Parts: sequence; C-alpha cells; structure tokens
Amino acid sequence: MTSFELDSTLVLLCLVFMVSCFAVVVRGSGSGRKDGIRAVPPGPLPIIGNLHKLGGAHPHRSLQALARRHGPLFLLRLGSVPAVVVSSASLAEAVLRTHDHVFCSRPQQYTVRGTLNGCRDIAFSPYGEKWRQIRHIAVVHLLSMKRVDSFRALRVEEVARFVRRIHAATSREGVNVSELIIDLTNTR
Repeated sequence: MTSFELDSTLVLLCLVFMVSCFAVVVRGSGSGRKDGIRAVPPGPLPIIGNLHKLGGAHPHRSLQALARRHGPLFLLRLGSVPAVVVSSASLAEAVLRTHDHVFCSRPQQYTVRGTLNGCRDIAFSPYGEKWRQIRHIAVVHLLSMKRVDSFRALRVEEVARFVRRIHAATSREGVNVSELIIDLTNTR
C-alpha cells in the first residue's frame, strides 16, 4: 500500500481557491446602492448569514450598533432566513399596526401541517378572517379576567403543592427544580 502524500501543487491550488472565495465574499459585502444608502448590512456569509454580527454576550447591543450604521430599518440573514429589523418606534408602529397583515402570517411548514391539524389552530393558521375569529374566541371566552380568576384556587393549590415538594426534597442531598417546574406546568 502506498501512503497518501499531498502534492505541493494541490496544496497551492487549494490555498488559491480559499483565498479567492474569501475575496469574493469580502468584495460582495462592500457593495451598496448607488445613492449611498444600504438596504442590508454588508457581508452576509454564505451559510450563517449575518449571525456573526450578533455574536457576543449582548446581541441587543450588536443590533443597536447595526441600526446606527444602517438606519432604523434593515435586513439581516439569520442563516438562510431573512429577518427585517425595526429599531424605531414610529417604524415599529407602522409595521405592527398599519401593515400588520403583511408581516403577521407565518410560513406553514410541512411538519406543522402534519402534526397540528393542518395549521388550523391560533398559533399557525394564516392571518385572515378565520384567524381573527379564533383570536376573538380565545381572548373573550378563554382569557377573560372572569375566566382566569375562576382558576385562581386551582393555581394557588398547585403552587402550594409545588412548594411542599421542594420543602420535602430539601431533606435529601440535591433538588432538581427543573423537573419540579416541568411537573408543575404540565399537571392537569
């Protein structure tokens, strides 16, 4: 058997290819519109998009810096998903009130359609008259103050049981609070 050896021309060819790819990405990130206003932040990387611009412990500060640089309305690519970022109160009002019908529908994914009754619930149904009727029923009948107050005694009882379980578990060496919280939220 012969051992695999790298040919110097192959290494040089790979190096030239990588440098040219990097140059194309860097050159493409500097292109903007002719009037000097950029519609998107420069330099979305091919696979991760603009995720590298949100790095660090404080992504909200990264978004603030991008808003200062590119204006109150800009487009980020989070992976392959385009995301419109609105950082102005007046533009947010225009997006959320005036043009809400354009931005509020979610794409219907195949897995959601198959597992959640064909996207006919309040979370995944497309915006329209049916969605408004479902939301009206949920707000008026299920989430009204009177209805929520009717379950107050049950909530108090469940939280008291949760506290008793934590107190009983403190006699042991360790307490898995995450497991207890999951049990609390999933109890019927």
